Amino acid sequence: MYRPIARSITVAAALGLATVGAITPAMAASPDAGLFGSMDPTYDGVFRQSLSILALHPLNQVPTESVTWLAGQQCLDGSFEEYRKSIRTACAQPDPVKFTGADSNATALGAMALRIAQNTSAADKAIAVLVTKQNKDGGWGYTLGGESDVNSTGLVLAALNSAPKTTALRNAGNSARGYLTAAQVPCTGTGTFGLPYQPGGKPDNLASSQALVGIAGTLPANKPTAYASVAKTDCKSALINKVATYLSKTLVTNKGALRSALDPKQTDWNSTATAVIGLASSKLGKAGVGAGLTQLQSNVAEFTGTGAKFKAAAASSLIMIAGLTGKNPQAFGSQKTDLVADLLNSITK
Repeated sequence: MYRPIARSITVAAALGLATVGAITPAMAASPDAGLFGSMDPTYDGVFRQSLSILALHPLNQVPTESVTWLAGQQCLDGSFEEYRKSIRTACAQPDPVKFTGADSNATALGAMALRIAQNTSAADKAIAVLVTKQNKDGGWGYTLGGESDVNSTGLVLAALNSAPKTTALRNAGNSARGYLTAAQVPCTGTGTFGLPYQPGGKPDNLASSQALVGIAGTLPANKPTAYASVAKTDCKSALINKVATYLSKTLVTNKGALRSALDPKQTDWNSTATAVIGLASSKLGKAGVGAGLTQLQSNVAEFTGTGAKFKAAAASSLIMIAGLTGKNPQAFGSQKTDLVADLLNSITK
């Protein structure tokens, strides 16, 4: 889950240390203590942190300092930038031209992660700012206030679905679904039932996948007990059936590995994983889930990276997939990778 879903808490009190004066330079914790992942967090810090919390929570494996790091990154108005090197520095104003400042993807994921971590006041604050920043067309852009796109709208819809329902949230959710419905590729022709990055564009696998996550529910999703068939999906079918049909058929056609929109010769593991999560969450497209799962199990290291290039968001997506498909996240794939240990070992101390 990246795209701009690649663009996932104040620390000292959580450390349990006696006094500031008692901390020697060798003992001092990093200001990023609790942050998951070994790569530069500038463009995905909150995104990957939130995904990690969402993935580990059902396993009761979320460290307190990781939630503390995430909560500390929140802006005063409730939104999130991807990363603030110093939380003493105020968040920058959103700039849709420069793609800087608070963004909808980080804010949506942060809202879901904080809610599941029972920090409901912070989660509610994040949801409130998302509602106020909804565009007139019903969607959201990557940068809050920017031009709407399908990816961001799907993620925000998932965040809205995580919150207790109010009239305002129902209205916002309905408007978001209206935007996604209007954006869908025409019923006949190439890419039928897929969703583009923005209305009028070609079907986009990541946009379709992230949108399906929001259309189907929220994160983390529950393991489906059964899947409904997509064989009879047609032009009159519901939006969720159409998008699930597109993704399942595309996964099967591509033997479980979705291709990159930038280079069709390359596999887009992020889109593949997000599609599997969306399909399982929707309880539709079992064939696509199976095809994607097979490929992901065979390519864990390629997707997650190792050492200094370990990608926490990728590992978190696979942990979610393990939970949704009944696999063991501590012995996942052909190499029996312990995704949970890898993710926990990536935390900044």
